[in-house]
Amino acid sequence: MSVLGILLIKGLIAGIIVGFVTSSIQSWMDRFFLVILLVSIVRLPIQQAITINLVVVGLSSLMFALRQTDALMKVREDWAMIIVSSAVGGIFGRLLGLHTTTPVLLISLGIYAIAMGLRLVFVRPVPAREEAAHPAWLSPVAFLGGVLTGFLGAGGKPFKVPVYNWALGHHPRRAYALASLGITTSVWVALGTQIGIGQFLTAAEMMWGAYEFVVITLTALWVATFWTPNLNKIVGLIISPLLVLAGIRFIWMVLA
Repeated sequence: MSVLGILLIKGLIAGIIVGFVTSSIQSWMDRFFLVILLVSIVRLPIQQAITINLVVVGLSSLMFALRQTDALMKVREDWAMIIVSSAVGGIFGRLLGLHTTTPVLLISLGIYAIAMGLRLVFVRPVPAREEAAHPAWLSPVAFLGGVLTGFLGAGGKPFKVPVYNWALGHHPRRAYALASLGITTSVWVALGTQIGIGQFLTAAEMMWGAYEFVVITLTALWVATFWTPNLNKIVGLIISPLLVLAGIRFIWMVLA
């Protein structure tokens, strides 16, 4: 089998895993799992894996916007604050990511994976408070989420939603919509920033992104046909220790 054929099969496996996991835990836009698998299974350089993931997340965000227009309209009074803060964060994060060394990116990815694994076990949605925190608090959360998107290609939704929900008192559905709007903004701004400074996406990166998006989306839509809360819990419990181990492995690769 040719090298290209082997890479496509590895990419197919990575996409199926990401589609199954993200759909099972109801995280349709935050595809940072793909960065881990592109580095671990496909053996792509982490900078290229992040760029490909940004393409995938960007396409996923457009799909979300088309399917969840009503959810986005319900937070329209906060659009300006979320969009501006996320855009600034996306610019800063992408510039930082493009000028960060591979070892630092790998350690950062490892730390994020460990934090994500712990979050899946210990953090659960809570009801909205009678009075949510001042809207100005939405800005720093959106900014930091944008930085994370540009830096690692991870939208940070698994952390932004609990912050909007737990700390700021928003209903889980509203928190999800706010986080999704931030990711939709920051991912495209991050890609635009990369192109704007002359680091254009290669044909291979765009094709990889489109390929993974199709595989992940088809898998996720299939899983959605039989999704249950129990599946969410089971996959969460299985994937949590694996993420922690993957994070430790990335850190060990650099420090050993």
